[in-house]
Amino acid sequence: MNLLFDVAFGREMQLDPQAVVCAAGIERTSDIRDRHVRELRIAPNIALKRDRNVLADILHDSMRKRERLWLMPLTEAQIAVWEKWIPEGQLFRVGPLQKIGSEDVTPIGVSPLKLIEAMVDRGTAMDRNFLEKAVHNLDGLLFTTQVYRKLRDNNYSIILRNKVLRTITNPTFIAYAVVLTYSALRVLPVSFVPQFHGSLWILWAIDLTTAIPYTWGILTVVTAAHFLKRLFALAVTLLTFALPYVYFGTEGQQYPAYVIAIIVVLVVGTFALEGYKFWGDKRIAETLERVS
Repeated sequence: MNLLFDVAFGREMQLDPQAVVCAAGIERTSDIRDRHVRELRIAPNIALKRDRNVLADILHDSMRKRERLWLMPLTEAQIAVWEKWIPEGQLFRVGPLQKIGSEDVTPIGVSPLKLIEAMVDRGTAMDRNFLEKAVHNLDGLLFTTQVYRKLRDNNYSIILRNKVLRTITNPTFIAYAVVLTYSALRVLPVSFVPQFHGSLWILWAIDLTTAIPYTWGILTVVTAAHFLKRLFALAVTLLTFALPYVYFGTEGQQYPAYVIAIIVVLVVGTFALEGYKFWGDKRIAETLERVS
């Protein structure tokens, strides 16, 4: 894990950070690392069938490695060739026209996952032949649910995974399951506290009702692109975290002091995380804009 947000891709190019974010399909610049980017130094001549086969192999390998972006410095002539073949809207100009070596080129970004989806949607015979090679025997868990369904419904030869397996291996589902399980069991220790005079059923209901918005808040604080959304998520997280303990405190003789400490740690930790992510956004943006 790169905790310092150092990236090495595109060092000889001037890149637009927001264009890179858009091309890669991520929320913010601090979400991208070198392992997510493949630099295609020599763009294949995709007008030739043999080079399309090379590109299909590259796409297969990119998906296997969960890469999010291809970065290619292309001349205007090369861009014109790509635009005749690639589905509309899949070439992103992620930097200005600039000189690299002896050529005037424009940095172009392509998302491997978006490319696959766009080619399935377009569905020409050439797209079909290309994708049959590119996605052959790829694990269905490598694709988003939407792309997986399109590939499955169009009978591409990917490794099919049932809905249960796709669900239980989804990181978001795992997060919700852990919090719901914890919330469902948290009422058990309270049943042994003689100072608590409230209803265990009400406390249990509050625990379960607040579990989903609490988990949503945590995930949103970490992943959302917009600061106001993350701030709202923080408020939801704090409120849903505190509600069961507020009920416990009002219906008991002793309010657990550690709850206040946990809330303070949560608030401080959230602002620290936000500051860390903001610093990461700024650091990577400056790196992309700078030409070595």
